[in-house]
Amino acid sequence: MMNNINHHGHKQPPAKKFKPSSPAVYTKKQAPIQCSGPKKMTLEEQRRNLPIYQARSQIIAQLRKLDSVVIIGETGSGKTTQIPQYLYEASIGRQGVIAVTQPRRVAAISLATRVSHERKTELSKLVGYTVRFEDVTSEETKIKFLTDGMLLREAIGDPLLRKYSVVILDEAHERTIHTDVLFGVVKSAQKKRKEQGKQPLKIIIMSATMDVDLFSEYFNAAPVLYLEGRQHPIQIFYAEESQSDYLQAALVTVFQVHQFLLLTTF
Repeated sequence: MMNNINHHGHKQPPAKKFKPSSPAVYTKKQAPIQCSGPKKMTLEEQRRNLPIYQARSQIIAQLRKLDSVVIIGETGSGKTTQIPQYLYEASIGRQGVIAVTQPRRVAAISLATRVSHERKTELSKLVGYTVRFEDVTSEETKIKFLTDGMLLREAIGDPLLRKYSVVILDEAHERTIHTDVLFGVVKSAQKKRKEQGKQPLKIIIMSATMDVDLFSEYFNAAPVLYLEGRQHPIQIFYAEESQSDYLQAALVTVFQVHQFLLLTTF
């Protein structure tokens, strides 16, 4: 009988014995599981799969001839990232900068980063952003994402917003003091530039949902364009009873959704 002695002359500990209740030990080597997921799409393919792409030519045709327009598009349609690019690609507003306002700095930064990736350019070159305490733009920047507050700051020094050829007021339904004041500033700049014979300012108001008639009337009966389609189907469920604490109810619902997905997926 061979003793458990290693080559250093020391006695090895006895082999561990597994009890019947211990986890099973597989001696046969199992083949690795092959996960064949969907093929990853390129950025260009992702752009073409957005719902807004189907209406690209019609949108460009309308934006080319209109000074002011209201665009209503469902969340996920691609309006925020694609319309600035459509304008640039169609040479609409290339004589100046295309500004896209956002109510929050996080949105301005993330959107600028995404669009710069789609344009295959370094951030701060063709595409940049300006938020409080941070200006990631250059002389080359033609598509600029910025917060409402930053555009208001620029308007203090330049009420006509001369460097901009197009101003896109995104998420217009999120009514804040900044957005309401900005609407008046942009409308005034558009009117004064027209009266002085300067380069016209194109105004585009975008939102997922808002009081269309009110905004259209304010911007001189601006036409309204509707975009349909989402990237993913959305189902709406209603609570059977009214909730006293909506935050708590929302958190409970999120956990329930995750538990349901775990049970049905695995």
